Amino acid sequence: MEIQYLDKPLDSDDNMFDLYEKLDWNKYLKLTKEDLNIAMEQSWQVVYAYHNKTLIGTGRVISDGIINAYLCGVGVIPEFQNKGIGRQICKLLIESCTKKGLHIQLLCEDHLIPYYRRFGFTEFAIGMKKTGD
Repeated sequence: MEIQYLDKPLDSDDNMFDLYEKLDWNKYLKLTKEDLNIAMEQSWQVVYAYHNKTLIGTGRVISDGIINAYLCGVGVIPEFQNKGIGRQICKLLIESCTKKGLHIQLLCEDHLIPYYRRFGFTEFAIGMKKTGD
């Protein structure tokens, strides 16, 4: 199975919205297609994974480009999971950050801790988020 990893989408309608829908992320995020495309464009780096020109996975880094980098939005659609695609996306993003000397951080759910430990991540703080009033 050949997977193509790109730092730009293949076309302007790259189906990122459909990917987020297939991952059930939009149930929580509730993003429009336009908002999601803006988020991708404003990220420091994005990796797009394609199989036969179909978007099957992605990951991105939010960063100031000098000090900190936050790995986020790493996901692969269910039928392509457990094939090393997410691992390759992470590897590419981490390599970019490492070359720039950035401090890489991420937030993840408890069940994903063993996955990210494989990349050298360790728990170091308690994450918090602002909830609506």
